[in-house]
Amino acid sequence: MHKKLHKDHAVSAKSDGHSWYVAKTVDDTMDLCEKHTTEKLTMFCEDHEQLLCNLCLLLSHRQCSKVFTLAEQAKSNSQRIPLVQVMKGIEKSQKRLKDMVDRGKDNIKSLKASYEQICEEILDERRQINENLDRLQQNTIRELESIHERLNNSIEDDTKRCLECISKLKIYGAKLKDNFLPERTFITLRKCIDQTAAADSLLKSMLKNDGTDIKFQSNRELIQCLADCTDLGKITLGDPQHNVDPNKIVNIEDKSEYNVRTATDKFSCAITGICTTSNGDLVNADYNNDCVKLLNQAYKVIDQVQLPTYPRSMCSISSVEMAVTVSKHEADALSGIYFLRVDGGKIIRKQVLKMNHVCYGIAHVDAEVFVTSGTALYEYTMDGRLVKKLYEESSGQNRVVGVGVSPDGKMIYVTDLNNGILRTLTRDGTVTATFQDPAFKHGWIIDNIHVAATGQVFVFGDNSISQVDTVGKTILNTISVDIAKPASVYFNEETRKLIVGFWRHRNINEFKTKTVPTF
Repeated sequence: MHKKLHKDHAVSAKSDGHSWYVAKTVDDTMDLCEKHTTEKLTMFCEDHEQLLCNLCLLLSHRQCSKVFTLAEQAKSNSQRIPLVQVMKGIEKSQKRLKDMVDRGKDNIKSLKASYEQICEEILDERRQINENLDRLQQNTIRELESIHERLNNSIEDDTKRCLECISKLKIYGAKLKDNFLPERTFITLRKCIDQTAAADSLLKSMLKNDGTDIKFQSNRELIQCLADCTDLGKITLGDPQHNVDPNKIVNIEDKSEYNVRTATDKFSCAITGICTTSNGDLVNADYNNDCVKLLNQAYKVIDQVQLPTYPRSMCSISSVEMAVTVSKHEADALSGIYFLRVDGGKIIRKQVLKMNHVCYGIAHVDAEVFVTSGTALYEYTMDGRLVKKLYEESSGQNRVVGVGVSPDGKMIYVTDLNNGILRTLTRDGTVTATFQDPAFKHGWIIDNIHVAATGQVFVFGDNSISQVDTVGKTILNTISVDIAKPASVYFNEETRKLIVGFWRHRNINEFKTKTVPTF
């Protein structure tokens, strides 16, 4: 009817509700106290910068000296709070709130993506567990089949021999009843006696194995380990305050020196590997003295374990476990990886993996270790099975010595000591960057690279430590050291400490650091 009777009226469809005209009405709730919702606002307290109703004044502001009526306050504040400034503040706050709403939408998307990714990781974790359980099952069944086949064949052989013996005794017994010449009778008699002795011997041997059964003794350690577990892994919240840019420059501040030589050391120390435990203890590999040392937080050596030959490099496996490469300059029976555990202030040997090549650098990520031999980079499982040879440089020795892996396992870094080269590889062994610099050269065959748990990459030479960007193409910072020939570097972002071990020196250095962003 509006189209017919009120032709001057604007008519909108129901779907265009957002554009409907609505007459402006007075918002009565604006004058009401937010605390006492039925009371009108009548005053303003300058002491607390708060609007008041009569109840607010009576209950909380009777002692305040600067309480004014709204009319008085409006008159005195008309010049002090310009409307334009307030409007700008409103616009600014609205923009910031809208930005936060947009960020919230992005965070919801990111949260969903991380949720789905973690679900995939949990499934992948289960898949790996299933694969390992399948492998254990196959190994156990294979052993069962081998034992069963061996015992079954033995029983069948004994049965066959019994039947042969019965047949011969039956024939010889029948022939004894025949009338032969004395000589032939004697031969038959002799054979009967010999066959009877053979039968007795066979029976005795068979009685020893009579009723042999196969028994199964379950791996209680594995069952108990699974029973002790409460989950496949911990779900944690990422703390924005601790998101670390791996390309932040690490600058040196204060330095402290600590003596790590012990009374049993025969030679000057050469600290070629450094790790820390969850409680802050330090684990050092001492090349010259063929040992690994445990230091407390005061840098006092509290335990020491001997190794068969030179420890070349060290990496963390967990917060209390580490792996050490042990090798001479040529491959022999001593070359391998020693897995150690720190428990109750003691270093405990867990496992030894023997290798058929020289072992120099070592790095760990996920359930695999990466080991260098001087000419190649190998990827192994934790139980020593070769996954693949990832990279090879056979044009000379010491071309593939140092190795480090990014925390996410996507990038692998290897160093060429002779030519001062850092190569960056993807997980499948493809070289993505080759960076040569004289600062990377080192006169001793040691693992001269360290990738921190937060992703910073450090490569050191004879006289300095270089922080390299994660792409492996630029030196971000050069750290000078006053002792020649660093032999190991370890950086801990949480404690902001850079620890450096040296070749043929009794001291290690602890540097306090600060990180600054790159621009």
